[in-house]
Amino acid sequence: MKLKDDFFKVNDFCETATGMDYIIELNPEHIIFQAHFPENPITPGVCLVQIVKELSIELLGRNLFLKKLNNVKFLNVINPIENKEVMLSITIASEGEDAHKINTVVYNHNQQFAKLSMLFINN
Repeated sequence: MKLKDDFFKVNDFCETATGMDYIIELNPEHIIFQAHFPENPITPGVCLVQIVKELSIELLGRNLFLKKLNNVKFLNVINPIENKEVMLSITIASEGEDAHKINTVVYNHNQQFAKLSMLFINN
């Protein structure tokens, strides 16, 4: 399920030496938030993983398959009403032609929400 332009949209981005920084806006009216959870929406961790995958696919210009979650830490919940806009700092380190180690920090001006370290392979 593709989340971009429905569950979230990219408001801004800036290239870095090792990847890209994004500002994304979550859609608090999305059906996922109606189920997770009514009247107290929380962004599911699996959606954060999918957001990173979709942004990495665009950044690398190739289809990716998630091979391994190396280290994932959910530090604070993201309520899309209280934190409609969040930032993602994505760092990519290619491991050969077909593998990419992608580290991401999800945060806003006040707190960190998650740190994700994943291994993707070309699909």
